Amino acid sequence: MTSELTPPRTGTKEEKLTHALRGRGKTIDQLSALLSWKPHTVRAAFTRLRARGYTIDRTAKSATSPARFRLRGAK
Repeated sequence: MTSELTPPRTGTKEEKLTHALRGRGKTIDQLSALLSWKPHTVRAAFTRLRARGYTIDRTAKSATSPARFRLRGAK
């Protein structure tokens, strides 16, 4: 059984979020500023995306940069 991901509705902040998570990804602070959301709202949106079948990878933070998040397989 193959599972198709349901894309977010066009023009929504969830669509902006999925586009922002492509490429190198973004930090929680960057996503929060982009979407005008509090950081805990961004994390809650990650949970909703995961429940819909999306896989979100986290790049560990280093001494000089915070953790980054990106959609797995997104270019």
